[in-house]
Amino acid sequence: MRPLRPTSRPARPARSLRLAGSLVAVAALGLSAALPGQASAAVPPVLQKPKATVTADALPTAQIDGIVWKQAIAGNTVFAGGQFTSARPAGAAPGKSAVRRYNLMSYDIRTGKMKAFAPKLNGQVRALATSPDAKILYVGGDFTKVGTTNRPALAAFSVATGKLLPLSGNFNNRVNAITTIGGRVYVGGWFTRVGQKQRLRVAALDAKTGGVTKWNPSADGSVEALVPTPDKTRVVIGGSFGKLSGKVNRGMGAVTKVAGTPGTWKANAKIRDYGSASAVLSLAADKDTVYGTGYGYNSGNFEGVFALNPKDGGIKWLQDCHGDQYGVAPVGDLVYSVGHAHFCRNIGGFQEIDPQRALVVSKAAKGTVATNTQDGVNYRNWQGYKAPAIYNWFPKLNTGKVSGSTQGAWSVAGTSKYVVLGGEFTTVNGKPQQGLTRFTTPANKAPRKMGPRATGAATTPSVWGRADKAGLQLGWNANYDLDDRSLRYQVVRDGKVLKTFTRRSTFWNRPWIRYADTTVKAGKTYTYQVRITDADGNRVTSPKVTRKVS
Repeated sequence: MRPLRPTSRPARPARSLRLAGSLVAVAALGLSAALPGQASAAVPPVLQKPKATVTADALPTAQIDGIVWKQAIAGNTVFAGGQFTSARPAGAAPGKSAVRRYNLMSYDIRTGKMKAFAPKLNGQVRALATSPDAKILYVGGDFTKVGTTNRPALAAFSVATGKLLPLSGNFNNRVNAITTIGGRVYVGGWFTRVGQKQRLRVAALDAKTGGVTKWNPSADGSVEALVPTPDKTRVVIGGSFGKLSGKVNRGMGAVTKVAGTPGTWKANAKIRDYGSASAVLSLAADKDTVYGTGYGYNSGNFEGVFALNPKDGGIKWLQDCHGDQYGVAPVGDLVYSVGHAHFCRNIGGFQEIDPQRALVVSKAAKGTVATNTQDGVNYRNWQGYKAPAIYNWFPKLNTGKVSGSTQGAWSVAGTSKYVVLGGEFTTVNGKPQQGLTRFTTPANKAPRKMGPRATGAATTPSVWGRADKAGLQLGWNANYDLDDRSLRYQVVRDGKVLKTFTRRSTFWNRPWIRYADTTVKAGKTYTYQVRITDADGNRVTSPKVTRKVS
């Protein structure tokens, strides 16, 4: 039996994150902030999150007791599939107020409250998709029954009523991916037969009759992802296979929607995530781009998110963040992803860290990939390819224990008002929340309470100096915020503001800031504080520091 996912390489231990060594000299009443190790000008800068997009505040959301592999949104309903036996309301501790949910459940995206939809699937769910009119939910996985009804690896439900529909393909092994075009349902996974017909890991069914169509590209390895091209003429297929329809494709390719004929897909000549421990794990598309995620170990060569031209698969940009990426969701001008990114320095982000499990980047390229400085065996040098910019949106997810691979989020989906994550995490931003979470926009009443993160003693400024030696010097590390790139600082002396200014920072780059108070007088005692405020008015004030001037 194959593992739940192709073997995932654990993230490397985080290195000690140290600030730049030397302090910057300051002029009288001056300020300075050293930004250590700034990348080349060609590398995209980390950008402030657009005001209209979701904040990092996690909203109250229904929870599950296991893992969510996939999500699908239909209107105001979020469907979540995975491996779990119960669900409970937001705020409820494990085992409290729980109701039975067998590997599939739903909730209202506006309220986070669980819905009555409660089919009983006897195996895990690995794939979800809706019909083009969003009236039918297609579900795939390892199950063989829905309640007492046989449904080997594939089932369909009415979105409006939750009723089980007649469609059944009778697959002989797991379904990992589903997508739809018109009246066809395209399916990918581990199977080799659908009913009495041989179909090697990909097949297409008639949505009305459930009959197996002639579409038969065949893959020689696992299929993990499917998505139509924006013009709906082809299906892009991703997985760990090396060949598609007998032709070398190295984990990804595109075939016509009726005949299944493979065509040019330039990316698979460069991105080669295939084999026993590498794969293209997810695919998504918007009106003009195909996006995907993958991981590479030994046989693979890319980890992160890629954006491709849907006409020929040419690479538009690479989000070259080392660490497996499991899901991607384009939303307007932004592209969200989940996984365990632990090194994004190649595109202007963080050095080696404890992984960041949710990211958002620009849809448009904003620079180029820098020279790779990590292990050249497992990480190819993608220098010179176009790159998106990372936005300062960094919700914090912990890791769960269900999959055994030390991961947090496995799935991301979104609308113009919400972004939803699913996985095996048990906390979000340090507060209990298991398996599901959601975020919304300021216009949709996001709480906007994610203020500066460093508090208490961690914000205390150092004070030193003499009246005859350029006055008293104050120094402190910049604070940071999960959805604000810039913070406002106020130096307060004896209750009065001396200076107000803004500085940029991130959770991995908190530059040293200095301020020189040259108006002090020898023999007098002064009390200082630093106030830090974000764009939403959330404020942190440092403890007081009192110093007598010599």
